[in-house]
Amino acid sequence: MTKPIIGVAPGTLAVDSQMFPGRQRDYVNRVYLRSITDNGGIPLVLPVTTDATTIARYVSLIDGLLLCGGQDVDPLIYGEEPLEKLGGIDPQRDAYEIALIKAVHGAHKPIFGICRGLQILNACYGGTIYQDLAYMPANQGTIKHLQAQLPAYGMHHVQVAEKSVLADFLGETKLAVNSFHHQTLHQIAPGFQVVATAPDEVVEAIESTTGGLQIAVQWHPEEMQAVNPVMARLFAKFIATSHS
Repeated sequence: MTKPIIGVAPGTLAVDSQMFPGRQRDYVNRVYLRSITDNGGIPLVLPVTTDATTIARYVSLIDGLLLCGGQDVDPLIYGEEPLEKLGGIDPQRDAYEIALIKAVHGAHKPIFGICRGLQILNACYGGTIYQDLAYMPANQGTIKHLQAQLPAYGMHHVQVAEKSVLADFLGETKLAVNSFHHQTLHQIAPGFQVVATAPDEVVEAIESTTGGLQIAVQWHPEEMQAVNPVMARLFAKFIATSHS
């Protein structure tokens, strides 16, 4: 059986050096690639572009799309001005990923978002984001979401909705996950539902409700899957679903 090809939308980085000041770099952390190859897929990195023809060609080559972590999402996308605690943004990456998401969904191919991938997926379809956990209501966002231990370790628990695609993929409805974020979802985009939350009501996963598999988590399963069978299963199930 031919292995599915999973497109990987890369992160972006501005690298300063004496020889090439302001050099821009597209990159993918190796754990994302290994999470695909370890669980039955073939990764294909899709460099950032604004060219619609190139994006269409990308979509024709892949069976599914992985959206990786990275910078904050530009709040102008969801109709807000930047607040004091907003981190770094890359509007070009935002525009690229939104165009890519829409093209992949239009081709009826599945999407899996991780961390920033959750946030850009929500913003793409009209949802909003708390620019920092500090902007949540006083009784929410109260546990630590930026861990100081190794990324393979679970930091806090999440509760997963029983009748959800995510629960089927994981095979569990309560699990410990790692945590590396300072933003979180606010208003959920039309056509999506929350399917996992932390004990402090921070949204930990969403999935589409209007046809076509679009699923995303706030934690980083790629950092856990090598030693955690539940996280490996999450990748394996997504990759199997992507088979054309």
